[in-house]
Amino acid sequence: MNPADDRLPAALLDLGLVPAQRPLPLVMEQVADLAAEVLGGQPALSVTVVGSEGGSTVSTSSPVAAELDGVQYRTGTGPCLEAATTGRMVVVEDSETDRRWPDLARSAAAAGRRGVVSTPFPSRGPVLGGFDLYVHSSLAPEARTRARAERFSRHAVVPVADSLLHARALQLTEHLQVSLESRAVIDQAKGVLMERFELTADQAFDALTRVSDQTDTEVRDLAADLVRTGEFPPG
Repeated sequence: MNPADDRLPAALLDLGLVPAQRPLPLVMEQVADLAAEVLGGQPALSVTVVGSEGGSTVSTSSPVAAELDGVQYRTGTGPCLEAATTGRMVVVEDSETDRRWPDLARSAAAAGRRGVVSTPFPSRGPVLGGFDLYVHSSLAPEARTRARAERFSRHAVVPVADSLLHARALQLTEHLQVSLESRAVIDQAKGVLMERFELTADQAFDALTRVSDQTDTEVRDLAADLVRTGEFPPG
């Protein structure tokens, strides 16, 4: 039995124990180490996210993964984009013979990456994306590496997606908190102007935005300065 086969069940268990709150770069580092143990060599990993302007790579384990992702983004097609947008795993068995994506095939073959496995995020939720695995060996049907690579990828994409979504949720929460704080201080500043100059709420906000434009100052910062100092316009 291949030693990698002996390691595969333990590696899959390790993947299942990765906490969602672990930062994505650390998750990718751990996944890359496990991939090397299971598949041999130094597999290159990346995480693709697809937005309104196309695909982008948000994390990699190796520069070669970013380079091969970039080839697909430039041409607008490839396994990482297809997997992310269709929700189906896509496999390039051998970059030396694959004809679907010639630009990627040439670049992958030149980089010594014969096999590619792109696995979509587990659910088509708020973020379209996937986990990409570039390996040295062929993934032809008769190659036992293919089954291991596919099985590993199906498990690895879960902690990768969880980490990314957890980070984005935290970022959204932070943005919401900042937005609420901004709204509160702007409302306070409007109240000051309404009382001082007998303005309506709309007129007070118009005054803030007008002075904001004139002084090249964010409305929130202008409002905070007004609440703190009572000066309007500032200075």
